[in-house]
Amino acid sequence: MRHVRQHFKILLTMISLKDSIEIHTTPKRVFTWLERLPQEYRSWHPDHVACNVISGSMLEVGSEIECQEYLHGKLHSLKFRMSKVVPNERVEFTVLGMGQGAFEVEPMDDHVRFIAELDIGSDIPIIGRLFDRIFSSFFMGRIEAMKQHMVEEGRNLKEILEKKSPLVLDAA
Repeated sequence: MRHVRQHFKILLTMISLKDSIEIHTTPKRVFTWLERLPQEYRSWHPDHVACNVISGSMLEVGSEIECQEYLHGKLHSLKFRMSKVVPNERVEFTVLGMGQGAFEVEPMDDHVRFIAELDIGSDIPIIGRLFDRIFSSFFMGRIEAMKQHMVEEGRNLKEILEKKSPLVLDAA
C-alpha cells in the first residue's frame, strides 16, 4: 500500500507537516501500540533513542512525555503534553516550545488510514510570523528532514502493525 496523501505547506503563522498511510489493522491495535509507545519507540524509527512518560499515562490528557530522537543529524529531547484523546480515533499533543501535533486513525473497510500531523512555530501575531519566515528560510533542509522522518515513521508503523507482532496482539 502506498502513502495516500502527504503534504507540506508553510502557513502565515505555522509550518504544517502532514503524512498519512493506509495500514491493514484496526483502530484499536493502533491505539494499543500508541499506549505502548515508550516500549515500542526505538523499533518505530532507527533515529529514536528513548521515550518516557514523565507524568500521567501515555494516552491521558495532561500527561507529559519526553522523547529523545535524532532529527537532521542532531539529538533532540522533545517534551509532549497530551491535550486531547479520543480513544481509537485521535490524539492531540503540544510539543513544548515547538508547536503541536496529532495522530489520527480513520477506519476504512479492512484497514485504517493513519495520519500524523505536526505544526511547528508560533501563532503569536507579528513575532510568530517573523519567526516562521526566518525558520522556514534558513532551515528548509531541516524541515525536509523532519518531513522525511514522518514518512519513514508511517512506513515503519505499517510494517510493525501488519507483521502481527505478538506484543501488539497480546495487548489488544
